[in-house]
Amino acid sequence: MSTIWQPDEALFLRLAATKPKYMALAELIEQSIDNKQLVFDQRLPAQRSLADALKITHGTVTRAYVLLEQRGYVRARLGAGTYVSKNNGAHHELQISDLAASVQPLMGQDSIIAKAMQALSQSHSVLSELMTYKLNGLPRHQRFFRDWLLQRGFACEQHDVIFTQGAQQGIYSCLSTLCDPGDLVLHEALTYPGFFKACKSLKLHSKGVPVNEQGIDLARLESICQQHSVKAIYITPNCQNPTNVHYSEDTLHALLALSRKYHFFIIEDDVNYCLPEKWRLPLWQQAPDRVFYLASFSKYFSGGLRAGYMLTPLLWQQAVINTVHAQCWSVSMMNFELLMRTLQSKEYQHVQSKLAEEIRYRQAALDRVLRQYGFEAIFFGLNVCWYLPENLNMHYVAGQFKAQLVEVRTLDVFASPHEACDINGIRFTLGGPTTREAFDFAITRIDSVLQGILVNSDVVI
Repeated sequence: MSTIWQPDEALFLRLAATKPKYMALAELIEQSIDNKQLVFDQRLPAQRSLADALKITHGTVTRAYVLLEQRGYVRARLGAGTYVSKNNGAHHELQISDLAASVQPLMGQDSIIAKAMQALSQSHSVLSELMTYKLNGLPRHQRFFRDWLLQRGFACEQHDVIFTQGAQQGIYSCLSTLCDPGDLVLHEALTYPGFFKACKSLKLHSKGVPVNEQGIDLARLESICQQHSVKAIYITPNCQNPTNVHYSEDTLHALLALSRKYHFFIIEDDVNYCLPEKWRLPLWQQAPDRVFYLASFSKYFSGGLRAGYMLTPLLWQQAVINTVHAQCWSVSMMNFELLMRTLQSKEYQHVQSKLAEEIRYRQAALDRVLRQYGFEAIFFGLNVCWYLPENLNMHYVAGQFKAQLVEVRTLDVFASPHEACDINGIRFTLGGPTTREAFDFAITRIDSVLQGILVNSDVVI
């Protein structure tokens, strides 16, 4: 295909005002590819002509093309030029629109990992070091990830970072360390289903506590504590899954006070994605003696890496490490080495910025289509919580979506299997469609379903 693309000089100048020119040019071309102004297998302009058009050096264009190739957008062909390699022209008609699995869209993570793996493959001394057993990571992993947390504002100078194979192992390890079979642990009435699996495996009793707009229902929590001995409570205060409640500071302070009064521990899960302007330092920061903090990179970079971590009270630190050790002789140091190299790369923050921009776009797009039919939902991160009116049953609505190849979750999935659930709603997640085009196609399906639901809403009970 011949070159017909002309760069937007005004947009390039705006981008170049805030970043190096080669990065601005790379972003300009990325946007043109994502918007299908440049399509798969189309040839980019010759470097000299593009440099002349934008009044930049030939070397700037060369660096931009190299960066685009590293990100997987283009491929250089020896003697033939540089061509678009990202295919946005796939047909989606028969593909399922996955708005059920809480994952992040691919914004270049694969290219960063590929580059890290390529560099690692050339370092035989590092590879030999990674191929031995090490319970809680290599010393340099400990130093790096502790420093990374310190840069984010964590006061964790005295703590080990406890590495896990995802936050699920962190949940299980904390519960296993703190509790004996038959103990009572509390949770938000609707919560992450993996918590129930851990409780069942450990033979623990669990009980849900309602959540309001400020967070956990403190009056109900104290009433339970007055009647029962509670060992721990599991919460997701930064972005509650699936309701998207963001705990108020007053609720967090009161929860800490109840923790001390009734002698229970708090397991704080911070795995769910938050836009950068909405994330805050964890409750653990205020009470590292009462709170077990869990997080991972699953919703921020890659679920497949299985890279989670914990910060625990110092008195419990070794016990939790021993519990992790009882489940696996050693976490994968290879995964954490790749993740460390990822965080050290210049591309990581670029991907995070693109992810935030994409999530904002997807939130706005879904909000528009819901409001078009008179519906409102609660938006926060990757998840969207939609409480249904009384005349619409969540299982009927989910069935209508499924008939149009859209997968969603009904809210009863997040309720304890041992307690009644009277919540009627749907949880969407925004990251399943891996490209903007696939997501936009999912929105057209949602629009079609909503239109059909309103037509037949008089018979839906």
